[in-house]
Amino acid sequence: MRIAIIALAAVPLIAPSLAAQEDLAGILVERREGVPAGKRAFEETWLLPAAGGVVSSADETRFAGRVSVFQQGSKERIEIRPVEEGALGDPIVIVSDDGGYHLVTRVGATPFATSAPARDPFVQLVLTGPAGAAPPHRIVPGPGGGVAAVVLRSEGRAAFDPDEAFELRLPQVGGGLLRTGLSSFSAAQNTEVTASAGARGVDQVRTANGTVSVTPDPAAVEWMEARRVSPVEFETFKMEARLPPYDALPEEPAEEPATEPQAAGTAVGSSP
Repeated sequence: MRIAIIALAAVPLIAPSLAAQEDLAGILVERREGVPAGKRAFEETWLLPAAGGVVSSADETRFAGRVSVFQQGSKERIEIRPVEEGALGDPIVIVSDDGGYHLVTRVGATPFATSAPARDPFVQLVLTGPAGAAPPHRIVPGPGGGVAAVVLRSEGRAAFDPDEAFELRLPQVGGGLLRTGLSSFSAAQNTEVTASAGARGVDQVRTANGTVSVTPDPAAVEWMEARRVSPVEFETFKMEARLPPYDALPEEPAEEPATEPQAAGTAVGSSP
């Protein structure tokens, strides 16, 4: 399955129409009713048609973003990171409480149904997806047939702080508001990758056989520090290598070997 990276169009800063709000309200009610009891977390990788809309085959979809979901009881936190200019953008954070679903921003929360992201087709697809159990690989059909999206789900560890997860304001550190989502604080869900790992500039290294002396090489450390990849480049690598979650994609059928054309008048198994 060939997959590439796409950038989603900017979200229009226009509130949804009344009819659209009513449709979305129904979607959100259905989603909230589908949130299972108990504490859980999962992550979804979304592949969408490059030109939007619907395509005839799942092979025509491209990596478009990642979604992190945290749930407990009737509460839910959804973080949607669309691909923007070749990288995963800042999360669109949606949190539910007893009053419904809210868009959480750096300054507070607003009813989600009247917010600009409620018009985004990618966000709408995410919200219409199953809040409860789902297979590792699923295809979202278009309204009239075809493929609207391919979704890969990975179950996560539910080791999050509910007070932090369902807060209707982004957390503050050092007096500054963080523009990142809750999932960015989890090492298991961190998409920032660098080829340089381990100790830097040390002259003693502890091993299973004791401590050994080493000679630090500043030039080598500098070279390794420069070998960085973006989150999207890392996703491309994982897709090509079929690493999780892309190992859930169905295998492409093997091509049958071509057969030599048989000479006219020669029977199979006959001697020349």
